[in-house]
Amino acid sequence: MSAAAMDTPSLPASSSPTLQLVPANDPEFVQSSIMNAPSWKGPLNLDDYLEREAHLRKTDLNRHGGITAWILVDTVHPPSQKGTRRILASCETLRKRALVARKDGPAVETISHGIGSVYCPEAFRGRGYAQRMLTELAHILDTWQQREGEKGDFTVLWSDIGKQFYARRGWTVYPSTHISLSPRSDSDRSQHGVSVQLLSPGDLEELCRNDEILLKSAMAKRTSPDVHVRVALIPDVVTMQWHHAREEFLGMKLCKRYPSRKGALAKTTDGRRAWCVWTRTFGATPQENLLNILRLVVEGEEAIGHTSLEAAMNKYDEATETAIAAILEAAKLEASNWGMTSVQVWNPSPLTVTAAKKVEPSSVIVDRDDESLASLRWHGEILPASTRVEWIANEKYAWC
Repeated sequence: MSAAAMDTPSLPASSSPTLQLVPANDPEFVQSSIMNAPSWKGPLNLDDYLEREAHLRKTDLNRHGGITAWILVDTVHPPSQKGTRRILASCETLRKRALVARKDGPAVETISHGIGSVYCPEAFRGRGYAQRMLTELAHILDTWQQREGEKGDFTVLWSDIGKQFYARRGWTVYPSTHISLSPRSDSDRSQHGVSVQLLSPGDLEELCRNDEILLKSAMAKRTSPDVHVRVALIPDVVTMQWHHAREEFLGMKLCKRYPSRKGALAKTTDGRRAWCVWTRTFGATPQENLLNILRLVVEGEEAIGHTSLEAAMNKYDEATETAIAAILEAAKLEASNWGMTSVQVWNPSPLTVTAAKKVEPSSVIVDRDDESLASLRWHGEILPASTRVEWIANEKYAWC
């Protein structure tokens, strides 16, 4: 019998006033990682998983307080001699640059947080500790890492346990679709008459800066009268580098290969650039290995990243479709080179779907209902009735 199970009779009620959600210290961060490893380590062994977590904490996104590990503890019990407390539930938050545009106003930069690694030890489940942790976390994130006296606007998470659990605690489920494309060998590849440049790490900073400018411009334009607020996480280079730090670590550990190609870029016939940034996702089994498109952008094409068919078709032109098709072909080839089972594009715009069907006519949109469900909680002011918050660029790069 485990020590946790032996302690079960002394566990407090989830409503106990002695429970507190606190930032974990370094030994507690390791302790929580060991506890959640069976759920999150994927194909890694425990030592490699702990090494990966330490590696990610050194990325620019996570340094200097960018990541906070949270643990729910009972303050009645003092820390052990090693300085650790009994962890009843745990999670992490990642600080992210974000944009918020209210009504007809401009997009204003703010701080948001992504929530991940939500975990409750098996011996402690069924007692309401995860619910208590999220209730406490929601209040903390109202002001966490915001300027003094200011309140945060929104937080996000991705549910792997269906639509209800987090929705009941204030995180509304947003569109969570993807389109899958099969890998393709070089002999089968068509670039649709468009020259494609494969992207290296050094190419990303300029592209991400340009993407941020385009995104701010797009957010200033309303697509529906019932939208009161538009929000987005900024697809900056440090976010892409965080994703790439994950794939680089696993690529070297599992394949002894460095994933040097980070995306693809093509130009339309009128000189506009279209590009995507991708990452390799290594699952617990080789059948779960995917090439995920983190972000797909077309200069001057504001419908990219939107879900409005009307907005997309108002801007539609064949040159745009062809450029997107060309970079999707490049992604299919990269997936084949790495033995990935498919290419996934999250929440594809109507134009991206059209291009995908040009590349692979049998491709269909998958509406996820039980895993990787994008969810958003509004922490800002009370909104007028019958209005909603629109999440722009709800793509894989935002995930954590």
